[in-house]
Amino acid sequence: MHVCCAPDATTAYLRLKDKGEVTMYFYNPNIHPRSEYIRRLEAARKLVRLWNVDLIEGKYEPDEYFKAVKGYENLGEMSYRCFLCIRQRLLRTAELAKKLGYDSFSTSLPTSPKKSYQMVLEIGEEAEKSFGVKFIIEDFKKNGGYPLSVKLSKELDLYRQNYCGCIFSYYEAEEKRMESRRRRKDKLMELFRTLDLSEDFEIDQEELSVSGDLIKRLGLENFGEILKLARPKKLVVDVETYENFWMGKKNARFGKFKVRIIVKDHVTEGTTGV
Repeated sequence: MHVCCAPDATTAYLRLKDKGEVTMYFYNPNIHPRSEYIRRLEAARKLVRLWNVDLIEGKYEPDEYFKAVKGYENLGEMSYRCFLCIRQRLLRTAELAKKLGYDSFSTSLPTSPKKSYQMVLEIGEEAEKSFGVKFIIEDFKKNGGYPLSVKLSKELDLYRQNYCGCIFSYYEAEEKRMESRRRRKDKLMELFRTLDLSEDFEIDQEELSVSGDLIKRLGLENFGEILKLARPKKLVVDVETYENFWMGKKNARFGKFKVRIIVKDHVTEGTTGV
């Protein structure tokens, strides 16, 4: 089974293991930069250690990827550029499967909602005809497959990337994130004006410290709307505020958005996780 990343491999492996013994194959010359490649490879190594699965590590050869997509670099995600990238990896997987005597091959790619199952299927069938090794696949993202991969990667503490892998997808994803931040910032400023607030919360802060007085003044509903736009990773509050609003909880939840609560310790003047 070709592994695009450890989180996607979780669901794919669980769906395939009843069909026979599975060996994972990490071959992804598209991943850029090398440091990102190493992080994803280490996550795959961790998964196979935890689940006692064999792993074959392919060569990291980014030049081969750039040759494969030459002339199509500026096309976006799920375009013909992605087709060529997936094709390169699946042809290599089928070739290796034949060389090692495996009777079938697969890939974890369809676990991702950003990958077209039909595209993967078409390429896999081409590889099957080229090398005479059966292609076994299903749309792993369906029937709860993608949420399961997210859940398992959190439970197993597997690194989850925030872009597909190639340098082009990195810049495309970063541009989308920047546009999202701009939109959220504009909406946040408009909300501040509506609520007649002088405070200014930054977007995507690591930690956001707030007082109980501010939450009481705004009300939890309005405060939640602010947090959904600001999206801090941690919410720092004093003990009294924690006891008044979230006693016994680890996260403050507002709709689908939740944020980790950190309770400020007045005695040590530090912060402790709750």
